[in-house]
Amino acid sequence: MLAAALLSALLSPNAHAEEPPEDGFSMGALPAVNYNSDEGFGYGAIGTGYWYRDGLQPYKYALTLRFFMTTKNIHAHMIRLDGLDIGGLPLRVWAETGYRSTLAANFCGLVGDGHCGDDAASVATAAGEAAGLTGDDLSTFASRYYLMRYTEPYGLFNLRWKLSDKPHRVEVMAGYRGSYYFPGTPGEVSPWPNSLYQSSYHTDGETGFSSVLQAGMMFDNRDNEPAPNSGYWSEFSVRGAAPVWGSAWSWAGVNLTHRQYASILPEKLVSATRLVLDATWGDMPFAEISRFGGSRDYSGLGGQYGGRGMRAWRYLGQVKALGQQELRYTFARIAPGTQTFAFGLVGFFDYGFAARDFSDLSINDSGYGTGTGLRVTWNENFIVRVDAGFSPVEDWGNKLYINLDHIF
Repeated sequence: MLAAALLSALLSPNAHAEEPPEDGFSMGALPAVNYNSDEGFGYGAIGTGYWYRDGLQPYKYALTLRFFMTTKNIHAHMIRLDGLDIGGLPLRVWAETGYRSTLAANFCGLVGDGHCGDDAASVATAAGEAAGLTGDDLSTFASRYYLMRYTEPYGLFNLRWKLSDKPHRVEVMAGYRGSYYFPGTPGEVSPWPNSLYQSSYHTDGETGFSSVLQAGMMFDNRDNEPAPNSGYWSEFSVRGAAPVWGSAWSWAGVNLTHRQYASILPEKLVSATRLVLDATWGDMPFAEISRFGGSRDYSGLGGQYGGRGMRAWRYLGQVKALGQQELRYTFARIAPGTQTFAFGLVGFFDYGFAARDFSDLSINDSGYGTGTGLRVTWNENFIVRVDAGFSPVEDWGNKLYINLDHIF
């Protein structure tokens, strides 16, 4: 959210000084605002408290509370705790609990099933007419035919143990996420009636607890984590769910991610690349199929993180490959008073491939999106991102995304 990073920049000692922070506490609250074409205009509030101890940067502990919803009836509320050097050890702990609910998750079925093609509108209308609908009822039905609604209360934590520090930092990671999925909302627990999801995949929806363990390693020598100019960040992780540790589904997955940064023109032009391979095996709900594993939680293929220009969840498969290339050009810098601002342009190309599973990689599909964007950076850490993406998958229609930070 825009206000989240603004709040961090206002309160974090790194935003204004290089000196270690004095022991103490600070806090604040701001509106949270963003926008993207898949979720609509988002609004809410966010508050963060920082505890400073032992000269640690940027803090010893941070506690964040967020209340957030969008004009497409998406809810994303959470409480998050981030702690450094726990117990005097090289241990970082990230814990979060929250509540997600959406009435408008895009749903085109599994790759290879041929949904959301050129005839998508006529298919949705025909399904509504077959159900005896006319007029406004038919229009409403058709607008929801390729949507999925579900709710997810969740809790997670990640532990990161530092084996060595920069210039080549190595960390081991272990974590857990528990998500309870059910269709619809607490007031109406069911999929959208006669939608593609209900009529072709799950009549009663997917209800159950997904209990996921994860472990991996990270390798990092980026010169600046929020906006790198050079270096790399690589990650390998495995994850899985099983009834033994309380899951309604049983599956396993692996994720390989590599990011590479190169300065083409010092202080001006940076090449940024992200390559991802993610694969899962077993029985899992669609909300899990859409997820990429690793230390960062995002979904695809399609959407503002996993394929700009394509609708979110456009390609669903248990094998996913993602390649993203950006050229980031900084065209102006200003320094009013003690503040610094940088203004940049970005050109990007995102390509994604998805296959149903490893048993038959021939059942697959792929797509790409391209576009341009604007970046505004305040005090090195606060980055506002505005991207406009276009894809032949969506007949070159504009997908607009306004959020925080580079996507990688």
